[in-house]
Amino acid sequence: MNLETILINFENILYPALLETLYMSFVSTFLAFLIAIIPAIMLTVTDKGGLCENKSIYNVLDFIINILRSFPFLILIVVLSPFTKYIVGMSIGTTATIVPLTIGIAPYLAKMIESAFKEIDQGIIEAARSYGASKTQIIFKVMLNEALPSIINGTTMILIVVVGFSAMAGTVGGGGLGDVAIRYGYERFNTQIMIQTVIILIILVQIIQLIGNLLYKITKR
Repeated sequence: MNLETILINFENILYPALLETLYMSFVSTFLAFLIAIIPAIMLTVTDKGGLCENKSIYNVLDFIINILRSFPFLILIVVLSPFTKYIVGMSIGTTATIVPLTIGIAPYLAKMIESAFKEIDQGIIEAARSYGASKTQIIFKVMLNEALPSIINGTTMILIVVVGFSAMAGTVGGGGLGDVAIRYGYERFNTQIMIQTVIILIILVQIIQLIGNLLYKITKR
């Protein structure tokens, strides 16, 4: 396959699929973060030694999140298809895939954010308490600020996983690079398309990791 054919494939097939993958990955990760931040805070403050220690609330919430984390992604797409169709009007396609992606990764983000909060030096929280800071101020001005580098680092890893999930969704009509790999590569026995898709995914993951590392270093200072 010559360079001209590669460029034509990229322009007509791979580039639109790359945009779909980016759309699915970033939108679902953003929405999942918005969903996850509240249960993550609740897990942190109700855990043993937390600001509002409550063993019952913690155990129930932790149990629910662990159940949600146990669903394989492809099964989740199928299970949520009626809900997805209700939300976006269709059960397959790029936009439809955002729904199971968001719900699927939100529990992982919640546990990741909880872990980031628990890494904070308790001395910093005690110092804020001694200065008369309220619980709300401690959570949103102290804990979030101190945990930000770890949250960025964890979110970067989650985003990379989401890219892989979005490619997996292509096998069931989710669009993106996974769909290209199946329809143009596997089903048509086009090895070149498969190789190009893999290369693009590798480059995409490397770029996401580089940006994540940069943001981590900036917030760590």
